[in-house]
Amino acid sequence: MWGNHAPWTERRALIRAELARLAPDVLALQEVLRPLGPGTSQADELAEGLSYRVCFGKACSIEKPFPAEFGNAALIRAPLREQRLVKLPTPPGIETRSALYILLSVKVGLLPLVVTHLSWEPELAETRQAQLEAIRQFLSVEMTQLPGRVPPHIPILPPILLGDLNAPPESAALATLLAPSDGGLGFVDSFAVAGEGPGETFSARNPYCSQRDPAINQRIDYILLGKAGAQDRLTVRTSSLCFAQGVDSVFPSDHFGVLTELHLQTEG
Repeated sequence: MWGNHAPWTERRALIRAELARLAPDVLALQEVLRPLGPGTSQADELAEGLSYRVCFGKACSIEKPFPAEFGNAALIRAPLREQRLVKLPTPPGIETRSALYILLSVKVGLLPLVVTHLSWEPELAETRQAQLEAIRQFLSVEMTQLPGRVPPHIPILPPILLGDLNAPPESAALATLLAPSDGGLGFVDSFAVAGEGPGETFSARNPYCSQRDPAINQRIDYILLGKAGAQDRLTVRTSSLCFAQGVDSVFPSDHFGVLTELHLQTEG
């Protein structure tokens, strides 16, 4: 979302237009502002009139440009069964980070989702790795405990992690998820499996990206499918960039989005 950086009004219009065109079942958002006191979050502004429910999870508090909560959000259409906030390890003096956990009731079972935004500073590679490990451990426990909280005939679908991980696919942080050293819960990178076209989500093609940023022209935003639960029920079909086109030098955000189509097997 890139907060409310100017020109927010024009950016919001572009995001809403693309959201209406794509009509995704779930939209994961990072760097979302929710003002303290009167007002709605930026996610609520996007969802207005589009038949989405908004879930928001605070990562930290900010004072500028106005007192607000800064965090992650999800726009969803399926019924919400649970929502929780997972605090992530962050060094002192750095903006704290969190993960928004939601559990959706879909056609054939329950779908666990996590939306997150990891620390961005280049020198915090080890912190990002620790943050992803915290998410992995949380989901490992959740996938173990979930069957005991629901009737036995309800399938638990694989967990999906969506977010700005501020790390490229070859990084040690991503190895924590894609090839965990302990052989535990792993994930599949949807774009690596079925990606179409250029994959850079932080791109020099976007005028809002700093040319001096070491992450320029890298894929650092992801939709990852967990290897747990009823894996045969959920498979990756396609993956591509979205929210990646500008109008008169105005782009939806400083990052491009990732659009992944998953096939949900409705027959056991």
